Amino acid sequence: MPRLLPAFFVVVAALLAGCSTSGDRATPAVSPPPAASRDAYVLLSGGGTPLSNNYSQYLQARALAEHLGRTCPPEAVWIFFGAGNRPDAPLILADARRETRREGLVLQSWEPGVLPRNRAATRDNFLRALRDEILPRVRDGGTLHLFVGDHGELAGKGDARESAITMWQLKPGRRGSGWVTDDKEILGVAELRRVLAAGLGRGRVVFCMTQCHSGGFHELGVAREPVPPREWFARVPAWAAVKSKYPRLPIAGFTATDEDSLAAGCDADPIPERWAGYERFLPEAILGRDLMTGAALGSAAPNYTAAHEAATLVDRTIDKPRATSDHLLDGWARFIETRLAATLEVNATVLQAVAAYQRAVDTGRLAATDDPALRARQAQFARFTARLAEQAPAAKDLLLTGTRAQLDATIRGRGERPAGGGPRGGARRGQLAELRKVWTDTLRPAWKAAVLRGDVPGLAGGALDLEKHLLALEDGGRDFFLPRGGGDALINEIYWRSGYAHPATLDRPRAEAAARWGAERRTRIVAWGRASADPAVRAAAEKIGPAPALADEPARALSRQTAAERVLFYRRALAAWEFLLATGARDALAEIAALTAIEGAPLPRVGAN
Repeated sequence: MPRLLPAFFVVVAALLAGCSTSGDRATPAVSPPPAASRDAYVLLSGGGTPLSNNYSQYLQARALAEHLGRTCPPEAVWIFFGAGNRPDAPLILADARRETRREGLVLQSWEPGVLPRNRAATRDNFLRALRDEILPRVRDGGTLHLFVGDHGELAGKGDARESAITMWQLKPGRRGSGWVTDDKEILGVAELRRVLAAGLGRGRVVFCMTQCHSGGFHELGVAREPVPPREWFARVPAWAAVKSKYPRLPIAGFTATDEDSLAAGCDADPIPERWAGYERFLPEAILGRDLMTGAALGSAAPNYTAAHEAATLVDRTIDKPRATSDHLLDGWARFIETRLAATLEVNATVLQAVAAYQRAVDTGRLAATDDPALRARQAQFARFTARLAEQAPAAKDLLLTGTRAQLDATIRGRGERPAGGGPRGGARRGQLAELRKVWTDTLRPAWKAAVLRGDVPGLAGGALDLEKHLLALEDGGRDFFLPRGGGDALINEIYWRSGYAHPATLDRPRAEAAARWGAERRTRIVAWGRASADPAVRAAAEKIGPAPALADEPARALSRQTAAERVLFYRRALAAWEFLLATGARDALAEIAALTAIEGAPLPRVGAN
């Protein structure tokens, strides 16, 4: 049986330039460099495996691919999604997992993520196209528009830790031995930066990323640690004399969150009332259309900055949306707080500016400024803060007038658990161990014998085939009835055994029967046991009981912690900008202006190229 492990909650989406007319997805044709620089539009998505590549990611990718197909010439568009299914070639695998809630059950199914001119979203495919096709198109002054709507993760440790995109990880095994998961199929910030630096030339990149841990990709274009001007210091300390080891690149854009955090929106069962997050709201702002229904939502945003603002204003989830220029300012804020505020080796102007920075963060108020760019960002952040106060009314006073200490205290409260509740971890583990013994020693042997005799009413077709398969695996030590690691192992078996994995030969009624059996297996077995003529089997079934009833989760309200985190981020970024103006940091201010200009690039429209 193929081994298919769930990837960390991470999905990858991108649109890359230079589509090939060849049907060979493994070795696409390479176009010669264009005579004149042009823009390129790249979509990268559908990373991980069929267990983690959720249907919401396909909805996002499909909508963006259709938009680019209408607005851009084919030779300017590159698409990488999942296994690489496309309409003009045999289907490879069903690579988008979809859940449907019906009659109190969560039913699994899979669809092939078919997109025009699609290529498999593997690291080699993407980087080869980037080097050979896309960057040659833009290097003389064009713009690479990069959309990533995938899973993301943190890779590496210590100083080498970085954000990474989870690429497509399911690969054919050696010598035709089925399929295996390659969890090394990731693309980190450092590697992507090296490729872009080598081939970007006079081009530039504007990106939108909606995956978890996406914030580290702002460092494609800015240094992690700012380099201060030497004139700030009466005596330059060693830590201030270190120069950045990375060249500044004309790359900027927007992410759903910071480097350390998960993002919202990745959902196997997206429904209009519950699917929420930057993953949905940013494409809808770009397109001016609902991703699920296609209904018009109003005018599409004219540029990336406007789309980011529109998405942020309606995002009530765990997301922490930000621009690269915001990320740069956050780096300066961190530098001020950890370096400059802790030394007396700075001059009097810097000392005064540090004190003003601290007051601004604490009060949320800047000194009067005539800098139009700072005033514009201040007005944008004020709109964000006002909307957060509307979305979390109980925290209104905290968000609008709270001190830094009050905001920090609220943020530190994240993860606290209320007193009481269900059994503690040790007690619950003990209960499960007891139930597993009852299942293994009493209920399962009787059930297995009935299945093999063909003595279970209503168990036939795809459901019977799956159940026999599960029983055989359980004979070898597997546990699908009361699993220790959640339900992913069972979902994996449903994927392969039901026939959903292979869309070209899919028998849908049989597959649906198997998926339904997987959803109701425990409840059906317990009901069979309760009706048994054997008192021991009846007692075992009563002790185990059916699976917990499925309850629809209401849409979550914006948490105080997330709102406080966003507001403190805005305050620190604005205070850092004011600090840079007060100290005359010309290079840093010029970098903010350059990043802001890239972020304001117009979105693709009909006739853009």
